[in-house]
Amino acid sequence: MIIGVAVDKQTSWRGIQETFTNVWHFDTAVEVTSQQVADAVVDKEKGLMAGNVNFKRVQVWGPTDGTKAQNQMLLQQNLTGSGSAAASTVTAKELTAVVSWDTGRLNTRGAKIYLRKYLHLGGLPEAAEEAAKGNGPLSVAEKTRLVNFGNSMKNVVGVSGASICDKKGRKLPVNTPAVALPHLHTRQFRR
Repeated sequence: MIIGVAVDKQTSWRGIQETFTNVWHFDTAVEVTSQQVADAVVDKEKGLMAGNVNFKRVQVWGPTDGTKAQNQMLLQQNLTGSGSAAASTVTAKELTAVVSWDTGRLNTRGAKIYLRKYLHLGGLPEAAEEAAKGNGPLSVAEKTRLVNFGNSMKNVVGVSGASICDKKGRKLPVNTPAVALPHLHTRQFRR
């Protein structure tokens, strides 16, 4: 069954609490519960985000690969706490790190199709002022941290528990590594 997981987070930006969400899709095994997937995703995201990112809510729904009538809300849960990653440098709030995976498919023009996730980190663990402003490249250590996060998200609950896929249920090719783009990118908060 393909399920969707949305994790709502907040951060203060220009004096207002801005809410942003990362949505993940997983092909789950029958024995894996919605709660297990939600807990695993929230735990991994908290380990990546800085302390100025507050976690507010998680929702799990599915099956997303079925009909509208079959698609149901499986779990809604309020969250507490904030990110736990050490941050020496606060990033500009609308800047995101980008983690992507090659889907092994091509679009109609022959270009590769990527599964991309934009992550408002809230800060970088190193004193990297230019990277935090989006003016310079991320350090090797920061890119490695993002790649490790991306690889851990490929299967969040064990070997056959919940494999990452797109919203239509198309899985990544076997052994597809995560890639972190070298710079932070602007991704505006939705109004």
